Amino acid sequence: MSKNSLDNLEEKALELLKKYPLCDSCLGRCFAKLGYRFANKERGKAIKTYLVLELDRKIKDHELEDLNEIKEILFNMGKEYSGIFEIYFSNEKFQERTCYICNSEIEEIKEDFFKKALDFLKKRGKVKYVLGVKLSEQLSRLENEFIFSNGLIYYESIRNEIKREVGKMLAKEGYEPCIENPDIDIIYDLGTRSIYTISKKYKTLYLYSRLSRRVPISSWYGKDSLEEEFNGKEILVPFTEPSEVRILDEYPLIISDEDREKIEAKGYFMRKIGKIAGREISAIMTAKPEKRIYSVLIYSKEEIGEKVLGNIRLLTVEARDFKELKEKLKDIKGEIISIDLIESEGKHKILENKLTS
Repeated sequence: MSKNSLDNLEEKALELLKKYPLCDSCLGRCFAKLGYRFANKERGKAIKTYLVLELDRKIKDHELEDLNEIKEILFNMGKEYSGIFEIYFSNEKFQERTCYICNSEIEEIKEDFFKKALDFLKKRGKVKYVLGVKLSEQLSRLENEFIFSNGLIYYESIRNEIKREVGKMLAKEGYEPCIENPDIDIIYDLGTRSIYTISKKYKTLYLYSRLSRRVPISSWYGKDSLEEEFNGKEILVPFTEPSEVRILDEYPLIISDEDREKIEAKGYFMRKIGKIAGREISAIMTAKPEKRIYSVLIYSKEEIGEKVLGNIRLLTVEARDFKELKEKLKDIKGEIISIDLIESEGKHKILENKLTS
């Protein structure tokens, strides 16, 4: 197989497919800035179809000495392009692989975003909106590394593709996005597969601590909630802890139509930081703690942590989030009495410092 310059599309596509399984959309997105009025899925399908024809030609013209050279490429193209594999490797089973970028879920993601956004718009009525996509930290990091390590100068982000395609689907239903002067952003969170909205109007940023237990912010998780105190006002929660965990550090909370300097309600202590809008709201909603420190009170006969009284012991545990904390505690023999979040670090603290300075 040719090892000449990778400046042309064919060689670049082959280079990628040697290393990564890519669905039609994610391969096509590598060349999104080439050609017009094509969906990335169409680009990817066209490229793969051409490559299959070209590989078959090289086999028939005896330009490939070792057929094993093309196995990985065919596996990484996907089952839809397995025709020549079944001919030349008839005694072997085709390996089906998931896409390196989207885990072969991009079409499902678009459909889910479309349905949830459409349901919201039908309930809300005509409103000027734009779409947004919140990537998980893992996917954002993976995509950036993929772009730069492969020199993809014609690449389009998965975020842009999803927004554009879902926007077209909504427009067909009579809900066309409004790029100029929108009232709200409809954001799809890829990590949770849920949508939330950000008003372009000003909201108020608060920092809160929580000394109560089993009082969630949202009424979705229980009748006795902080949300009940605000009479239906919109509350945006960038991140939090389970309701049984006290929050002794300060976490951000964004509330619409609220202007009190200090709020005390149901064990929550909140102080106003100021009015925010647009990009500030988006930045706060996407900034998560990189490190959390928990204080865990536990009843255990093991000699662990700091002795408080008898077999009651106090542990200080560092974790990325509550899920990781549970993983770290699962092998400890004993009974957890209580958990408190005592400190957090990350981009959210940097943003808070900027907004309070």
